[in-house]
Amino acid sequence: MVSDIIKILKNEFVEIFKDPGSSLIMVGAIFLYSLFYTIPFANNALRNVPIGVVDNDNTSLSQKFIRDLNATEYIEVIETPKDIEDAKSEYYKNKIRAFVLIPKDFERDIKRGNPSFVSSYTDSAYLIIYKNIATAVATVAGETGAKIEVGTLMKKGTPKEVAKSLVNPVEFVQNPLYNPIGSYQNYIYPLILIMILQQTMLIGVSMLNATLRERISGFKERGENGNWKLTKLNAINPYSNNPIEIVIGKSLAYVLLYFIYALIFFLIFPTLVTYDMTYNLIPMFLILVPFLFASAFLGISLVYFCKKREISFFIMIVSSVPLIFLPGFVWPKESIPTVLNVLSKFIPFETAADGLVKINQMGASFCQVQKDFWILLGLCCLYFVAACYTMKKIKSEIE
Repeated sequence: MVSDIIKILKNEFVEIFKDPGSSLIMVGAIFLYSLFYTIPFANNALRNVPIGVVDNDNTSLSQKFIRDLNATEYIEVIETPKDIEDAKSEYYKNKIRAFVLIPKDFERDIKRGNPSFVSSYTDSAYLIIYKNIATAVATVAGETGAKIEVGTLMKKGTPKEVAKSLVNPVEFVQNPLYNPIGSYQNYIYPLILIMILQQTMLIGVSMLNATLRERISGFKERGENGNWKLTKLNAINPYSNNPIEIVIGKSLAYVLLYFIYALIFFLIFPTLVTYDMTYNLIPMFLILVPFLFASAFLGISLVYFCKKREISFFIMIVSSVPLIFLPGFVWPKESIPTVLNVLSKFIPFETAADGLVKINQMGASFCQVQKDFWILLGLCCLYFVAACYTMKKIKSEIE
């Protein structure tokens, strides 16, 4: 039995590299995708968003307000339009992404103790840019107001430290965890790598085994005399006719290949692409191995619905985009319908992403992600049975 499984494993490796479609997906595409996704996030975090400021007051205080805006890490003041219409024109030309309006009598109103309103005009459809601009304007406005209040209290004889405590009785201290620089790459790229592992494996595995079904149904090849003839396979595998042995042998080939890819992704890529890794290897392997086996078994199982290799390819491509929303990183799980949250547990990527991101980026121990391990182990058992049944069905097509 063991010798047959090893022969099947070796044969499947040959099939992976011999089939142009599967080798393109399982060897070429996996590196092309992983490198391509680094390009959009090369700058890690959004900084220095270009904005304009319409200064209708043109006083020393309004100029200081503009300098404070420009000093923040979030935005950069590159234009000072003369009025709102001019600012709109600059915005629609894509020279600036927003503009701030400082009203007339800004300094006079403040010195008289009256409120003055600074307006920010930002496109809220682009949430990342909107957040940066809103944060910068709100921060500078708040600091400016606090300085003025402190100065007013000090003129009345209040000591500086007492004045500060009266203006800001509660000090806000922010300690960002796991992603202190706010890098979008560090947030989303590890998740994409896990999805690439699953999706390329599913596409390649389903294509390989759907091709087996096509050959069993019959395929045309040119004979020695130059004529085309219909040829059919008389066995699902040249080394064994046992569905269990075939599933184990095939899946071992896929898992060994993708285990190498995973080591490259999680041990070498962090230094090249720059994203956080804790290198907590044992918990990572305990999640990674059942994830890869579950994906391999699932890929074989999907062939039950795919009599043509093209069908499996299109199903996997179409499903890739919705999959990225399910783990709750792009869109919160609390806002996803309960039915989808339950169904997502049957997709290895969803559980593996939760476990691997917690281990690799957050430093979680195995005890903290053991729920994900047991779910993946359950999926391994479920899809192993389904894969064996699929191979048994393909075998029956010969008989």
